Amino acid sequence: MIYMELIEKIRTANLVLVGLGENLTGDVEHFYKSLSVLLKGKDYFVVTLKERAGLEQAGILPEQIAAPLEDTKDTGSWERYLHWLGFTLNQKLCILELGVGFAHPSVIRFPFEKTCYFNQKSIFIRIHETFSQLSAEIAERGITIQKDPVLFLTSDGEAEDDCDH
Repeated sequence: MIYMELIEKIRTANLVLVGLGENLTGDVEHFYKSLSVLLKGKDYFVVTLKERAGLEQAGILPEQIAAPLEDTKDTGSWERYLHWLGFTLNQKLCILELGVGFAHPSVIRFPFEKTCYFNQKSIFIRIHETFSQLSAEIAERGITIQKDPVLFLTSDGEAEDDCDH
């Protein structure tokens, strides 16, 4: 069961890096609450292309969120993210990318892949309905799930037949 494997990867990681993309639709409020439960008790950081208010309402710590498209005048959250990211090298890092397409690939998609490439102890989990593929350089340490990430996390991964390791 890939959903349970995802839970286990997050549980056993020292750090969790989450990227939330522009392709998150549907019951995003319930999705954020599910994400908050997954991250409870973990050292995490969330980079989002969506607005931060829903994440904060769901219990994600405001100081652990960077919303670069929203926080254009306040660079403090991005600086906190870069500082946190600096401590991830050679750590057991779970990179969870949810609904990230190609609208702004230089914010999440490409930097997250680069982080995984350089951190040999990391695991990369990409959940996206259309763009779930991983680059060849990190594919051996990755899990791809070709599903709607909102539905996948809010339905506990039911109907998990489109997964690849």
